[in-house]
Amino acid sequence: MFIGIHANKLLALMEDKMYLLKNIKLGLFVSVLITLSGCGGVDKGSFTDQQICIATVATTMGRNASIIKIDSIKSNVIYLSYNRQDDGKHWAYRCKLDGNKAIWASDTGRWRTGEYDSRITFSVSGNKINISEKYSDGSGDVKSYSLSQLGG
Repeated sequence: MFIGIHANKLLALMEDKMYLLKNIKLGLFVSVLITLSGCGGVDKGSFTDQQICIATVATTMGRNASIIKIDSIKSNVIYLSYNRQDDGKHWAYRCKLDGNKAIWASDTGRWRTGEYDSRITFSVSGNKINISEKYSDGSGDVKSYSLSQLGG
């Protein structure tokens, strides 16, 4: 009888330890996943967020990247502008990055995230950044820029 009670306590203790060990393993696994998801950032190479936004505005507006200037940065939003070479008219934009997506808006307009707005993504290949613009009809274009073209 004494051995049976002792064996039951031992079995209960082992079950508690197994339960605890299982929860510790699960907790470690979840911690590793959370950590890795934060580390799985987008490869920007040597390009800054500002340079990526310059390339985005140059691509979407069909302008030379050399005329686009950074006006300010507030939180994660980059404010840029350029003077159109033809008539000197001043154009201002906002840009922010979300993973490998670049999102832009005119200085006072809406963010271009609507269903029919183009989708802009970027990728780095060697010392070049590729800005890909895909339209809602499936067509698109890719422009490539070097660091030196973006003021680097």
